[in-house]
Amino acid sequence: MPYLIGGIVLCVLIAIYVLSYKLNEKTKAPEGCEFPEGFEGCGGCKSASCVSRIPAKKEEPRA
Repeated sequence: MPYLIGGIVLCVLIAIYVLSYKLNEKTKAPEGCEFPEGFEGCGGCKSASCVSRIPAKKEEPRA
């Protein structure tokens, strides 16, 4: 029985995390927090999923 309760709690926590992640992804940035024109990322890290690099990826033309 304790394993069942632990599993349920773990599933609920994972569901809350996924839901909050998806809702945050859909939330628009407040006015004044946009990236400036020509911004290509900060170059501070090599993370491909960095939020600062996402606009630069969308602007790249496909060959």
